[in-house]
Formats: sequence, C-alpha cells, structure tokens
Amino acid sequence: MSVRQFVQSARAARAAIPSDCAGRPVTFLYVTRASAVRPYTMDMRIVASGLLLTFAAVIPATAQQPQPKAKYVSLIGTVEKVDASGKVLSIKPDKTDAITVKFDDKTQFLRLPAGVTDAKQATRATSEEVSVGDRVIARMRAGEEGQPAVFLYFEKKTELAQRKEKTVEEWKQSGISGLATSVDPAAKKIVMSLRGSVPPKDLTLDLSGNIDVTRFSADTGKNEISTIAAIHPGDQVTVIGQKNADGTEIKVEAITSGFYKTLPVQITSINAAAGQILATDIATKKPITITVNAQTSLKKLDDATAQQLARRLNPTFQGGRGRRGGGGDAGGAASGGGNFAGGDAPGGFQGRGGFEGRGGRGAGRPLDLGKIIDQQPSIMLADLKAGEPIVVAGAATDDLSKLQALKLISGVEPILRAAPQNGPDPLAGNWSLGDIGGGGGGPE
Repeated sequence: MSVRQFVQSARAARAAIPSDCAGRPVTFLYVTRASAVRPYTMDMRIVASGLLLTFAAVIPATAQQPQPKAKYVSLIGTVEKVDASGKVLSIKPDKTDAITVKFDDKTQFLRLPAGVTDAKQATRATSEEVSVGDRVIARMRAGEEGQPAVFLYFEKKTELAQRKEKTVEEWKQSGISGLATSVDPAAKKIVMSLRGSVPPKDLTLDLSGNIDVTRFSADTGKNEISTIAAIHPGDQVTVIGQKNADGTEIKVEAITSGFYKTLPVQITSINAAAGQILATDIATKKPITITVNAQTSLKKLDDATAQQLARRLNPTFQGGRGRRGGGGDAGGAASGGGNFAGGDAPGGFQGRGGFEGRGGRGAGRPLDLGKIIDQQPSIMLADLKAGEPIVVAGAATDDLSKLQALKLISGVEPILRAAPQNGPDPLAGNWSLGDIGGGGGGPE
C-alpha cells in the first residue's frame, strides 16, 4: 500500500466514525498481508509525521476550556421578617425600602462574628439561626436576583449590640479628638489640632497600614464605612492609636470623622412625627432641614441660666425673653448687625476665649458651657414652636442644606437680645456644646 493509499484509507475510516463518538480518542488498526507490503525507501519518520498531522486535523481536541468565574451581586441590610415555611427573608437596606430575598436547601448560611468582614472567618449555620434584627449580606448570581440566594452571611443582633457598647466605651476612654488642619491622602497623613489643648497643639496622624475608617453621615445619622479621601480640613476627627515617644505623632488604628457645625437658626415649621425641622440659618438667611432622632439631646435654657449668660455677654442687659415669631427684639437683634453667626469649627466653637474678660459677674473665669447645657431640663420636639430661635449642633452636608442634630438648645432669646447690635456673634465664637462628634467608632 502506498502512502497516498494509506492516507485515503484513514480518511475513509474517519468518515465512518459514529456521531456519538465525536470528540473521543479513536484508534485505527490497519491489517495487511505481508506479501502485499512493498519495500519503501522513504524515511518512515516522514510518513509518521504526516499521519500525526492528518489525525490532529481529523479528531477534535478533548481538553476542556476553563469556565468563567461566577459573578454575584450583594444585598446588605437588617432582617425585618423571617418566613421559615415560605423560605423568605424581608431585608431592610440602610437607605431603601425592604426587599424580599428567597432561600432554599442549597443556600449556604454562614455566621460571622460581630464586626468581622473576612468571609474566611465565617462558620456554617442554618436558616433557623437567622432572626429579626440580624445584620445580613445576601449573595445572588448576577442576573438571577429573583432566584434563591447562593450565600447568606449574617451577624447576630445581640452580638452586634454588645460590640457596639464595647466599642463606644473604648472610643470614650481611648479616643483622641481634634480638627483636621491638613489632609494628604496620597501620603496617608493628617495634621490634627487637638481639642481643648492650651496652648493649641498639633498631632500628625500616620494612616498607613490596615486601619478602620468611618465617617458620620448627615443623611443616615450613623457612622458609615468611608475612606481617607473623604476627610477634609476643618472636619472633626477622632482616632485610636499609639503615640510616638515625644507625643507628636500617632500610628492610627481606627479613625472616624465628620463635618460638624453649630448653627443658630430660626424655626419655620416642625414635623414631630417625621422628626424634622425646617428652619432658616440666622447668619446666612438660607433654609436648612434639621433631622432629630432618638439620640438627639434636646435641652432648654431655664430663665436664670439664659439671663446669666446674657449678662456675662452684656453687663448692662436687663431684659427678659423676647417675643417669639421673629417680630420682637430677638428677631431684630438676630437679623441686625449683631449677626448671630455660627463658627467654622466643627464640633462646636472653640478656642476663642469664651466669656473670659467680658465683664459682669464672674468675668475672667471660663465657663464650661457644655456642662451647663447638660444640666438644663430636657424637652420634646413637640415643645418647640415655629418662629422660635434655637441653636443646633450636629453633622451637616457640605452645602449646609441638611443637618443631623446631635444637640439642640432652645431658650436662647436673651442671649441673642443681649448681643451688641454691631458686635461679633453673641457668644464670641464659643458656642461649645460639648463632644458632638466622634464616638461610635464604626458603621452601625
């Protein structure tokens, strides 16, 4: 048989391969009589090479192509309802309405210790362990959001509460607060001016390494996971870390920040059910929406305290409270040259001398205004009235159109009226309402 005849025979044999054998290795066995074989002078290595090329073209490769990696989408929120029989969870994300998530026998339930984000530390669990109030991350395949979740990670409500209590206490005991005076995200450095230090002292914050970064949101009223780039000069920052030997630098382990403002405003309207106040910034005359929640401290200065503060501001002041509604002396003083303007320092007005040396009884002795306010009687949102001037402190949006109130004070009319008509802001830039920033230490 010639080489040409051999190749033709191979092709004929290939055509005879059953269709269900396609893609499988096939062995051909050719039998010839010895007498029919003619001697060849051709190098048989060439023949073998030609045969291999022929079979390579004839028989498909059997190697498997790598499968693309599955893509997932995540839903993060708090469990509002568990339907065990229907195998459905109602999950409430932080900023949207509740969403229904299905699960089935193939869904992998994985329990995470409170505050842990590393999925490798999760342990196997069951659907029976998930309950209302737990924090969950449901993972579904992209494009199959209506199908049962593939993975469902969860943190128990009780463990989260214990961790939060422990974290808040740790931040109170170990946290160091101040104002960011310069921020360099690329170098991971922040210079912070310490709060309450006399004389003022700057600290350099070393943010290199793996640190926890959170920021208080004026939209949600909670600390949210954030980045160094979100911190700006003038923001209030609180850190936990290790100081160097001379106390000039801190190797930061965790940092929380926020844009905090203390503002005098005049109430336009109140929606007690929604916890919302519409007001006008007395300094800028611009509208502002103030949100009040269960964590907001609402206080009212009693008559004696308000008069005392007013007389320290203006020793000749003898008046009582003005008329509400902005039409009386309070409104006139506020809208005139007195310009009751809030300071620029987040976390309350600081470091400008307060009431020292202003005349009146006790002149020359500094007042702890934050402590005084904390001792005042608490009020309800419904106790406030439209037209009433108040002072609010909290986390604000950059454009000052919204403020999440952490502290609110009413009964400030005498202080407004005591301000000299053409003087600076009535409290000389020292409306310090105590520690309104920091704390919490992480996303809730």
